Amino acid sequence: MMKGQKGITLVALIITIIVMLILVAVTVTVALDGGLIGKTQEAKSGWQNADSDVNNIDKEVTFTDGGKTYTGINAIVNGDATE
Repeated sequence: MMKGQKGITLVALIITIIVMLILVAVTVTVALDGGLIGKTQEAKSGWQNADSDVNNIDKEVTFTDGGKTYTGINAIVNGDATE
């Protein structure tokens, strides 16, 4: 009758789906209860603070070369000097 047919059985498919559902449940539990969302928000806030600090530092950097004054790292790199 069905000799030589190969493929996945319904039982194997159901077992695979159950295992995947268990993995999803564990992942969601760890993400919510483990504080993953809160840690991500803290990291974002820290990154934004660091980014604003870098922008402030850029405004504080001055370099004088032969009567030309460069204010900020971008001015030094781009050669935008004030006399």
